[in-house]
Amino acid sequence: MKNLKRLLIISPILAGALFTQIARAEKMNSDTQDLVVGKMERVLSAMDKKDPSWIPTQQRLADTLAERARTRFMQEMESNCDGCKGSKADRQKAVEIYENLLSQVKLNEHGPILFQLGHLYQMAGQNDKAIDLFQSIVKDAKKKNIAKDIVSRSHAELGDLLFQKAKFKDAKNHYVIALQDKNLQNRALITYNMAWSDFNEEKLAASIKTLESLLSKPEQITRDTEKGTSYDPVFHADIVRDLGTFYARRNISTKEIARFEVLSPKEKRKELLLDFAKEADRVGQKQAAHDILSRYMDQEGLTETETLEAFVRMAQINYDRGQAGKSTQDFAKAAKAFKSTDCKEASKCEELKKTMKRYVTELHRSKKLKPDQDLLNAYVIYSNTFPQDTEMTTRGAQVAMDMGKPAIAAQLYRAISDNSDLSEKDRQNALLNEVAAGEKSNDIEIQKAAYVNFLKKGKDEGKTFEVRYQLAYLSYQQKQLKESAVAFNDLAEDKSGKAELRKKSADLALDSLAQLKNDEQIQDLAANYASLFPGHKAEYDLTARKALMNQAAALANNPNSSKSDMRTVLKRITSANLATASAEEKVLFYTNESILAQKLGEDAIYVAALQKLIASDIPAPRKESLLEQLTGYYETKLDFVSAYKTAVRLKMPKVSERDREFRLGTLADLANTNPQRHYRTTLKLSLKGDRALVVRTRLVLLASNPGAELKAQAGELRRKPALLNETALLVYARQGMTANLKSVLAMKEIRNRSAAQFIEKQPFYNKAISFNKQISSHGINAKNDRSMQAGIKERIKLLGRADSLLAEANRTRDITAQLMSLEIVARENDRMVRDLSNLPMPKGLTAQEQAQYIGILKSQSKPYLMKARFAEQREKELLNSSPVLAQMAADYRNARPEVQNILKREMTLITQLEEGGKMKSEIASALNSSPASASDLASARKSVAAEPNNTSEIVKLKTLETKMGHPLMASYLEGRLNQLQRGKSL
Repeated sequence: MKNLKRLLIISPILAGALFTQIARAEKMNSDTQDLVVGKMERVLSAMDKKDPSWIPTQQRLADTLAERARTRFMQEMESNCDGCKGSKADRQKAVEIYENLLSQVKLNEHGPILFQLGHLYQMAGQNDKAIDLFQSIVKDAKKKNIAKDIVSRSHAELGDLLFQKAKFKDAKNHYVIALQDKNLQNRALITYNMAWSDFNEEKLAASIKTLESLLSKPEQITRDTEKGTSYDPVFHADIVRDLGTFYARRNISTKEIARFEVLSPKEKRKELLLDFAKEADRVGQKQAAHDILSRYMDQEGLTETETLEAFVRMAQINYDRGQAGKSTQDFAKAAKAFKSTDCKEASKCEELKKTMKRYVTELHRSKKLKPDQDLLNAYVIYSNTFPQDTEMTTRGAQVAMDMGKPAIAAQLYRAISDNSDLSEKDRQNALLNEVAAGEKSNDIEIQKAAYVNFLKKGKDEGKTFEVRYQLAYLSYQQKQLKESAVAFNDLAEDKSGKAELRKKSADLALDSLAQLKNDEQIQDLAANYASLFPGHKAEYDLTARKALMNQAAALANNPNSSKSDMRTVLKRITSANLATASAEEKVLFYTNESILAQKLGEDAIYVAALQKLIASDIPAPRKESLLEQLTGYYETKLDFVSAYKTAVRLKMPKVSERDREFRLGTLADLANTNPQRHYRTTLKLSLKGDRALVVRTRLVLLASNPGAELKAQAGELRRKPALLNETALLVYARQGMTANLKSVLAMKEIRNRSAAQFIEKQPFYNKAISFNKQISSHGINAKNDRSMQAGIKERIKLLGRADSLLAEANRTRDITAQLMSLEIVARENDRMVRDLSNLPMPKGLTAQEQAQYIGILKSQSKPYLMKARFAEQREKELLNSSPVLAQMAADYRNARPEVQNILKREMTLITQLEEGGKMKSEIASALNSSPASASDLASARKSVAAEPNNTSEIVKLKTLETKMGHPLMASYLEGRLNQLQRGKSL
């Protein structure tokens, strides 16, 4: 307001008035004033009032006091104290002198005194008295012949006083009258005040015109001082500044902006344009403010600070114009300018900082309900420019959070935590806030960065543990399961953390490993957690066991699993403590234990696992299956005793009782464990076919009296004569001929078969052996003719019996009988020839008679010789090429021991023949061959037990079993071979 400037205007006017009265005296300083006042007071005190010098001296003293009062008043204003320098006393004293002088001086001399009194009243705040006084001067000007300049200046003073009373119209009238005086001092000031009067009377056009007119002639803008009249640049700038104020009362035009720039003194143009822009902005003319500020920014010589301030203001103006984006751009330019500005004027830069801060806070206030990107950008720009202002950075981060942009919030919080110049408290709070922002962002990378930063700088150990947990959980969410497993395990083992989070960490470590299917590590960690978390021991023990089972299942189902890995897991299974395991768990454990043990050939563990499973509380079908499995295992190992004991426990619900008894009987038979009760039971249950015949055969051979049992079973065995024939032979080999056997051999089904024939020819061998002894021991006694004749007759008779023996042998068609008989015939007929030729010559025979005698002997010996040669030839043929003998040797080699025993006698008889031959040698070789021993059989069985699927070993065992093993083993092994050939492992 104009009246607020009044104090700045009064002093120069008053000074001008005083200097006019104090005729051209030099301006006195306060010390000189004091000296002059003191001196004049002393002079006056000694002077007579009637002295002609009294009045001039009194007036001079009043003038000096008035001047000192003015000086002291200015000092008091500078010191902001009321009357502390003594201005009031000087003023009152001067007033008293002036008032006294009015009654003592001539009327035409009242003018200057009255004018001075008016100023003193003004200084004393007695404006009404001052007005009255100045009005009296104007009114009595002619009457008192007051000087024209005093009257003009009184009008001017009245204008100022009335202006202060808001009587702008009256004030203007006095200004107009005063200006009519061409010699009026300080005309520019009075014109200026007149313009303000019009402005306050809302005569805007007149006031603008007045100031424009005044400014168009800058040489008129002067001030009168004791040194004379001179151009006043400060006043000039004030007028231009107020012209801007006047323009701003209406819509500022582009023309007015240009005129303002032209009317502004060049040296003050930048400052004045900036003030004009501020005023336009203040009254809401944002476009004009923008245009004016643009003109300002085009001025030459703008300093960095001025440019910075302009950008800040432009940003605010553009924002006010609704151009938030442009506003933010300008704000960014301001920030950039601030960074590049060397703040030589600290106060100015601080003010700019406040302005920029004010811009952001005002922007925030206007967008509080709906913050937008422009507001956020402003905060980011400000924070980057003034990183020390944690309050604003924090506000910006909160705006980002409110806008759903936690990533930016995290960046702002990071700026605080990274700033080592800030307080530790602010930095720690920023770390926490960054973590919160990162978590709200749902952006894993932002979260991770926040967590890592916190762990790097955070001091809150409790929060550090939580952040470590969250960081581990991020890895878990990103399926970085190896990393999450390690991190969670570290947390679980860290006893400084909260129990709840440690437990969660343990669970998530295990879950990470579960997704990796790393059951080995799951087992190890779970076992560790069982001790770390005693309250959850059962839970982790269960997890460890499950992991172990998973390992076992994975290895069992993977054809490429290494035996080393399987052994490691099997060892863990066998050493596992199942004290707290449920029945279901134990079943699973034993199952996997049995599977791995079977694959590894760990027979003892396999059997023990199956036995534990069988002993468990499992469904009957499962138990049945396990018993079957265990039975099968024992069978593959040829442990028929254990197989039978296990099979007895089988219910075999899918087979008939008859078949069950047959199987049990077979296993008992192979185990040499009284199979008869099972065999008889199965026969009672109507077992038919070949199996029934086999059972009956086994009953015969197992009986304590096989002959009697054969007779009892013969009625059924006759259905298969070959089997009955074989069984009869085995009974004979074991028991010899009995009445029961004899009755069986008489049965038409086998009477003509090998068993009956073999048994029937045995008496012939005895007969031949006995006859051979008899004939071979016979000799011809040539002591006398009579004894000789008797001997020859007896010999001939024996040779006839030999022929009969041969004929009988031929009828049996038995090669052994034939060979024995042929050898007796050949040998004894040959011996007969030799014995006849060796008989002594009868005494008394002439030479001729002797010759005749010899001829008769030769003639009589010839048939014997021929017979001997024929028999010998036939025997040789048979001993060299008889296929029957070859088959006999082969049969012997392949025969069971009990059969070999009965074949051995016959073959021995052949080897005892005097004649040799290829087949005889073969028979001898067969007899002399080393039979398989019990140790051979045991070794073969051990090999098959070790490699149940090795067909070559099974074939070897089958051969041995056929020769000397259990009667059923050969057929049992044949069945196993068939199964393997069909591609089924045992």
